[in-house]
Parts: sequence; structure tokens; C-alpha cells
Amino acid sequence: MKVSKSLLSGILILLSLSVQAQEVLRPWDGIRKNSRVRLWHYNPESEHARGSGIIILPGGSYHHLGIRNEGHHVAARLAREGYAAFVLRYSTGMYGHTYPVMMEDIQRAVMLVKENASEYGINPDSVGLIGFSAGGHLAGWMGTYYDTDYLARYGLDPGHSLQPAFVAMIYPVVSMTDSLAHIRSRRNLIAASQPNDLTNSLSLEKVVRQDMPPVFLLACLDDPVVDPRNTIRYSEALEEQKVPHRLLLYEHGGHGFGYKPGNSDEIEELWIQEFLLWLDTEINH
Repeated sequence: MKVSKSLLSGILILLSLSVQAQEVLRPWDGIRKNSRVRLWHYNPESEHARGSGIIILPGGSYHHLGIRNEGHHVAARLAREGYAAFVLRYSTGMYGHTYPVMMEDIQRAVMLVKENASEYGINPDSVGLIGFSAGGHLAGWMGTYYDTDYLARYGLDPGHSLQPAFVAMIYPVVSMTDSLAHIRSRRNLIAASQPNDLTNSLSLEKVVRQDMPPVFLLACLDDPVVDPRNTIRYSEALEEQKVPHRLLLYEHGGHGFGYKPGNSDEIEELWIQEFLLWLDTEINH
């Protein structure tokens, strides 16, 4: 029986809507006052549970967050595929936050998920990250600086390594250098009063290390927002350090598409299928 495109799209939407966040965590409760940081947890469908977790970091120029298409829709899809998914609403410039507050947020989120891994039915060593645009930068930062302690000032002592199992960066901001930087992201991340050497330490292509986790990269060559050379330069730096990675470059697609259920033959479905295949062949084997 031939299924129409509109019917298939409707089925995909209903499936996505059927997966809801099971709980909303407040990572900084009792630690940091008046924090708006939240972590939504999506349980995997039990018959497909893989024992792995993925923390999702939406983008938004470090100013705001596109938390629907780059957060909750992605989480619902990953949960249907058997992954425990977590959407992080991290601190942004909209509320006056700059470096290193959002870095503290991602370290705290990874710590929280790993500490409670048994409750979520996952292996603490199988928690990865996926980030979009500025969220891709934050994910890549965590893949680099996972062992730089940003939590000690709060009296927190992680019981597990904070190294992610993998990092996925979708149309990411990578560099803070003048020739490549997404200026709005840099302006929101690095306050004018902060030291100039932050530009180099936050330019991910300059700080790749050999013991980084595997990396999945995706960019579109017609991206009008973040120069795709960010992704290409980062891939070259990973190659130089022999870090396992997969680079996908699409000729068309632009920026900010994230994932929307129902677009069965569009770029949203193409990239997520490639990502899931990469997880199966390179991470979950």
C-alpha cells in the first residue's frame, strides 16, 4: 500500500507528540540563587532502550535559545530511538550572563546526569552531547575542557569523569577569531571587560586535544549566519590531532533548521538519520 507524503508527515508528528518530557530538573537548586537553568528529561521507549544518554544544547547566539526545534523536538525523536534525552536550558546573554556561567551549566548538567545514571537506566560512561549553532560551540567546549573544574567554586565534586562519550555539533559556532567568528555569539559570550586571551581559549579549532571524544560535524555551505568554514577548520584541526570524527557538508540547507517532525524528506530527517547511523556504527558498537 502506498502511503501519501501528507499521511506519513502526520504520523511522524503524532509519534513525536506522543513522547513527552517525564520530569524537569533544576540543576542549581540550593546552589546558585535565582537560576533559570532547567534540564528536561525524556525517557526512551522501554522496548528500544539503549542504555545511553544524550544532552541537547539548543542554539541562539548565546543570547536566547531555540529550544523547540533545537531542543524538545530533537529529544522526543531521540527518545523514540531508545536514548534517554535531556534538553538543557542554559544561561544566556538575554539575562545578562556571559562566560563562564554557561560553561558551569553544561558541566553541572553532565555531572547530574552521570550521578543519576542508574535512575535513568543508562551507563554513566555513555552520556554524549549534541549542540546546535552556539549550542554546538558549548558542546565542543565541553569535549575539550571536560577536565577543567568549573564547579569547585560551588563546592561540587563530580563522582565521575565529565568527559562526554561523544560530541555532535550541528552548524556550529567554532571560532572566536575575527576572520571566522559569529560576531553576535562572541559578543554575548565574551564580555568587553574580560581578558583578550579568552578569544584563543574559546576558539575551539585552536585547542583540539588528542584525547577528545569522537565528534560528529554538520554544516551547510549556504549557511548565511555562521560561516561554514568554522566547521571545515574544526574538522581539519581534529584530523591533525587524529581525533575520530565524521564531517557532513550539505550544499543547501542554510542555518537553524534543527529538527521538526513530519519533514520526512527534508534536511531535518536527512541529518538525524546520518547522526543515528553514526551513533550505531561508531559509538554503540
